[in-house]
Order: sequence, then C-alpha cells, then structure tokens
Amino acid sequence: MNFSKFFAGFILGSLIILAFQPFNYWFLTLLIPGLLYQLIKKESIKDTFFISYFFGFGLWAFGIFWIENSITVYGGASLILGSFLTLLLAAFLSLFQAISFTLFRLVTNQRENYEIFLLFPATWVLSEWLREFLFTGFPWLYIGYTAVDNPFLQGYIPVLGVFGIGFFIVLVSQIFFSFLGALKDLTKKKSLYLSSLILTIIFIGNQSLENINWTKTTEKISAIIIQPNIDIKEKWTQKGLKKIEKEIKIKITQNPIQNLSLPTILFWPEVTITSLIQKEQIDEFRNNIVNENKMLGMVMGTLSETKSEEINNSLVGLGNISGTYDKKFLVPFGEYIPFSGFFSLFFDFFDFNRPQIFPGKSHDIIGNNQIKISSAICYEIAYQNTFLSNSKETNVLFNASNDNWFGTGLGPHQHLQIARFRAAEHQKYLVRSTSTGISALINHRGQIIQKIETSTKETNLESFQEDLILKSGQTPYAGVGKTPFLFILVIIFFTSAILKLKRNEKFL
Repeated sequence: MNFSKFFAGFILGSLIILAFQPFNYWFLTLLIPGLLYQLIKKESIKDTFFISYFFGFGLWAFGIFWIENSITVYGGASLILGSFLTLLLAAFLSLFQAISFTLFRLVTNQRENYEIFLLFPATWVLSEWLREFLFTGFPWLYIGYTAVDNPFLQGYIPVLGVFGIGFFIVLVSQIFFSFLGALKDLTKKKSLYLSSLILTIIFIGNQSLENINWTKTTEKISAIIIQPNIDIKEKWTQKGLKKIEKEIKIKITQNPIQNLSLPTILFWPEVTITSLIQKEQIDEFRNNIVNENKMLGMVMGTLSETKSEEINNSLVGLGNISGTYDKKFLVPFGEYIPFSGFFSLFFDFFDFNRPQIFPGKSHDIIGNNQIKISSAICYEIAYQNTFLSNSKETNVLFNASNDNWFGTGLGPHQHLQIARFRAAEHQKYLVRSTSTGISALINHRGQIIQKIETSTKETNLESFQEDLILKSGQTPYAGVGKTPFLFILVIIFFTSAILKLKRNEKFL
C-alpha cells in the first residue's frame, strides 16, 4: 500500500479548504482536482479508495470542524467528546469521495481525453449531488461556490449553477495538467491543441457572459438589515425575549424611520421572537407598524404552531407586507440530530429551553404588489431548489439565519459564501440577517455591499440601511434548474461504464 500517496491525498483535501471563505484562495481549485487525478490515475482500485478517502477526510476534518461548537457549547458534551464526534462525522462524509472516485477507476476505459475532460469532472460533481440528499443530506463545501470570486469563471454562474460551474472548475484543472504533460511530451500534440482550444473557449465565453444582465431593475426600496447580537441560550429565556421585544419596538419608532422617502423593509433574523406568535399578535404587530408609518414593512423570524400542534420555524411579513414562510430543511446539529439514536448515547442535545422544531408547509412569497421576497431560513440556502421554485415571481432574496450555533469559526463564512453564490446564480439582490453575524446586503453579482461581522461577545444590536434594488426576470439557470445538467453528467458516467464493458467483452 502506498502510504505516501494516502498522506498526499489528505494534504490536498486539507488545502482545498483554503479556496473557500474566509481564506478565498480560489486559484487552489484550479490545481487540487488535477493533482488528485494525477495521484489516482494509475493506482489500483484498493489504493484509489484509500487515497480518495484520505482526501475526503482532510476536506471534512478541517472544513466542518466548526460543528464541534454546536456539540460542546449547546449539546453539553466535553471538548474531547465533541471533537471525536465531529471527526467521526468527517470520517463518514469521506466515504462519498472514496466511493465516487473508486467508481471512476472502475469505469475508466483507456480513452484518455474522455477520462480527463469529461469523466473525472463528472464524477466529482456527481459525488456532490449525491451528498445533497443521501443520509439526510449535507450540501456543503461544493467546489463551485469558490467561483463567486473567480474572475475567469464568474460569468457562468447564472448560466450553469453550482454543479455546472463545479464541472468547469475541475475541467480547467484537468486541462492545465494535460497542457503541462503535452509540453513535456511533444508527441501528444492532440492533447496540447485540445487543451488550448478548450481553455480559450472557456475564458472567452466567460468574458462575454459577464456583460449580460439576465435580470432587469424595476425599482428601488430601502432595506434595514438588523443583527441583534444575542446568544442562543439567552435568546430562549424570558429575559432574552423581553429584551428583543423591546429592541423591536425601539427600532420601529426611532426617528429616522419616521421620515422615509422610500418604501422600507426591516429584515430581522431567524427566530427573532422565541415565543409562539398567534394570529392576533401578528395582526396587532402589523397594525402598530402601519400606524407608525404606512411605508414601513418588516420580515421577522418567529415560531408558529400548526393544527397538529407541531412547532415551525417561520418568517412572517408585517406592516405593509404579508405572508408566512415555514422552514423546510432543518439544520443538522442545530435543529435535529442526524442518526439521533446513535448520538443520543453520548450527549443530551439542546440542554436549554428550546422546543422541538418540525419542517413546515407554508411557503408564501412574502411581500405586496411591489415587493416579492423569496425566503430561505438558515441552512436552507444551501439547497438550490429553495429559490428555484418561485424564481419567476420574486424580485429579492432573503436569508434569515442564526449562525451562533457554529461560533466564530469557518461555518458563518462558508454560509455567507453560499448566500453570495445564490445571489449571483439568480442575479438578484440578497439580504442576509443573522442573530450574531455575518449579516450582509449582497448585490446581483454576488458582491457584498455592506456587512456586519460576527459578534465575538455580548454587544448591542447592530444594523445598517442601504438601497435595495428590485430585479425581475430569470437567469438561464433559474429557468431550467439543475436537472438537465445532472442528466448529462449521468450520461457521461454510464457511457464510460458501457464502453468499459464492451472493451472487456472484446478481450474475453
């Protein structure tokens, strides 16, 4: 067994985390996939499995270690136990890389250019897609998200989405090493010419696409993005509830809001109010806001109860906007425990006064005749269909979150990067309001206009006010979704498998 290559795989997986926020060395994604391919391309099936597994373990051990904060701070586990369980989760997730690239080795058929330019990139992206829904789903750290700061590929984001752009990133990495190999061996002129041609087409295409506005500006409103800076444990106490209710009243009645020149929306984070909100309370709140200023609206996170007495994590529109949106996808180790029967043996999660949350069924577009808000609560923004399902009707995106679960490590930064990608994917402004950061206003190109950093200690409420441009229309990706491209990738993979079977039959 080649232990040096196992270690090299682990180093590559660890280094690719630097391509994501907050490090943002996106150029590493143009090197690391190609280097991984070089490691496994001539290895046995067994060694390919272990090289890929250690690559995955490096990726997950460093990339999601922030989950330890949830397990120890809010789960009551010790630091040692929390670290062990986080690494155990990383060890499980590493199987996606190991199995996917082992299957890649199984279906390779000595058609080198097909393998380099199509099969390997397709395998990489298909492994990410499987992770989106298998075993409760974990759509995190997709390589495509790094493209939001990559000037050579940004133009493809609203056309291809995160899976399509991920394919292009791995393809470019493969082409780069193929180009270097062809320069060393001048007998491979075909690879040299093909690599040069594909790279040229990709980069010229990017420049052309960057100049296209897929959505159009309709009008402008004002947005006030609010970050309460209140810790989760305090938030779920009566003292915390009274504190936040007081902050809401102060914010609505403060002088700057009384002299609005534009329709204005206050954006509050996920579960701003921790008590169950009833219809009477909503009506009272709405009437109070309208009485203060008819141009003022508010989107606020709260809890709601269904007829079957299940508790939902919801957003409600108040003031001059209306609608209710319930959270569909819950946060692992934040709102539910994956494989809870196993993890409950080690610790009692949510050791504070917090109800059990269930996925909701009300998915309104929040707004009025002018403003159409497509919502995603916290982790939901990582699921592409959250915004795709109503992209025609909406003109602004909103992500209400509570990243306090994950401390001040990499998690909130990675979450923000996903939000930025969603804005670029739909070419619409995205508002992000969180309990303790990172809150931000993001433009239709995925660039941050203004933000509030993660709060490291108990501080007062923070907010900022900016113009919010409403954008109508759809990007090509929003129009067709991810399914057509994934279908193409499946065809690539199975074509290679069929060719391999035919080749084996020939030599039987």
